[in-house]
Amino acid sequence: MDNNNNQIGAKSKSDIILERFKKAQNKRRKKEDLWRTLDAYDRNEQWDLEGANIPPWVPKPVTNYIHVVKYTKRASLFMENATGRLRPLTSEDVEKVEVLNKVYEYTWDKINVRDVVRKNTETAKLLGTAIAHVYWNEDTPVRGGTGGLYEGEIEVREIDPACFYPDPNAFSLEDCEFIHIVERKPMSWIKKHPKLGDALKGLYEASVDDAASRGEIYSNRDYELESKDSIVDFHQHYEKIPDEGHGYKYRVTYMVGNKIILEKDDIIPRRYPFAILYDFPQRQDFWGKSTCEFILDNQKIINKVESIIAMIGTLMQNPQKIVSRESGINPAEVKKYGNAPGHTWAANGHNPSSAITYVQPPQIPTTLYNLLETAKNNIREITGLNQAYMGETVGSLQTSTGVQQLIERATMRDRDQMYDLEVYIRALSELLISFITTKYTEKRFIRIEGKHQGEYQFMEFIGKEFADIDFDFVIDVSSKAPVSRMREQQEAKDLLTMQGQYQFPVPVITPQEFIEMSDMVHKDQLLERMQEDEIRNKAAELTQMVNMLWNMVASGQISPEEVPLVAEQMAAQQTGQASATGNTSDFQMRQMG
Repeated sequence: MDNNNNQIGAKSKSDIILERFKKAQNKRRKKEDLWRTLDAYDRNEQWDLEGANIPPWVPKPVTNYIHVVKYTKRASLFMENATGRLRPLTSEDVEKVEVLNKVYEYTWDKINVRDVVRKNTETAKLLGTAIAHVYWNEDTPVRGGTGGLYEGEIEVREIDPACFYPDPNAFSLEDCEFIHIVERKPMSWIKKHPKLGDALKGLYEASVDDAASRGEIYSNRDYELESKDSIVDFHQHYEKIPDEGHGYKYRVTYMVGNKIILEKDDIIPRRYPFAILYDFPQRQDFWGKSTCEFILDNQKIINKVESIIAMIGTLMQNPQKIVSRESGINPAEVKKYGNAPGHTWAANGHNPSSAITYVQPPQIPTTLYNLLETAKNNIREITGLNQAYMGETVGSLQTSTGVQQLIERATMRDRDQMYDLEVYIRALSELLISFITTKYTEKRFIRIEGKHQGEYQFMEFIGKEFADIDFDFVIDVSSKAPVSRMREQQEAKDLLTMQGQYQFPVPVITPQEFIEMSDMVHKDQLLERMQEDEIRNKAAELTQMVNMLWNMVASGQISPEEVPLVAEQMAAQQTGQASATGNTSDFQMRQMG
């Protein structure tokens, strides 16, 4: 009896979850056509969207600005190391926060968060919204080195927006009462999972919905399988539930088809395990807009106009022909050999020149070229990918200052948009740290590389010991972005030129600072070698100065009481800061006398 009641309750709950899913799906449906179109244009498959509406003989040229804009913008914003830094709030936590910061940076590299950030940036530029999912993978083999074995690992992946169904009444992740994810999974993966597999036992084969229900909305994909027995619809349903006196708790329910196979009532950490990157956030809308979306109509115009131009050009090369019925020439033969050089036909009648007549196509209108250039200029204006941004020559502008100012204006949009990337990196980092401080419950090690290759130190830690530490998080994405690096390198060159030209007593830039700002290859080795050379040079100068002072005292040129003053004057001369003072003149006179 109890088993029947449990089954009824589980069935009722699964119905509720699927009902929520359908509502979220209906709310998001208007986005699917747009995403399908953007994805097709990005893959050079835009003509496939027309299907059978376009005859096969119509030229289908592709000038893919969608793809160019997506990758160019991603490259402009991408950083080698996008991590932030933790800062303590009290003096007692300085050491612990420093260790946690090292653990955070090591874990970021270890689980390859950089790859997900790169993919999310690309997806956001194309579709407007990108989602990163941080989770605890229990299905891992035993890992770690000698004396440091462990099981389970934090992992991160990108979730396709088409598989992500937020609460239809929410405008942000924090406002969602539920979030639903549905993806295709092999049945073998479910059965082998350490927890899902046991829960699946005793359930009959789950149903499989159509591809669109799984978020597989994109065109020209081979989703049809010979047998659907090998895949299932895997649902993950996250819920935000008020917990009196403790804020909110979060529950996740796993379903295969329409059957609940596992439920976790209070997941740790207590938060949605997602970080969202928006290209252009929208007011009162969960989904953002993308750069590629803004240029989509102009991209369509370019393809249509180029198709017309190509059609007219094709007709000029191979014009249509009219075959006189009285000539006795087979039209099929004309179709096949009409443009073959040297081909000969036998024509009836006394005027063979009228047997085959060419239909002269129209000239390509200048208006089409003007429309084409207008659409391309619109794309450059909307995206900011103008000549200065792409590094091309801009008119008669020749001075380096003028070119630099032009580049500053051209990259102004990217620098402003880096703040959205900072918000995303902050959310992703805080999510990762919350997993570190709740899931790393056993002893683990982080590896700290030394200055020289092959030098390592290993630090032991237990992530759970940092759970009660509060800290600030700071990140400056703009300083790490390519556009900022180029600006910094140019400023370093200008300062070095200024120092060489004016010879300031106090250098505006040192050689070490120039190498650091220029971000040269092997800069660490260069700086280390320069530091060692500088120490040796200063030691040699100090030795020489001591010997000179000793000789002066021994020869009676100066008294022992005058040694500090003379040493100071000699040091000033070596650093280029000496002036013709009276004391210096006296010193020189004593040397001469």
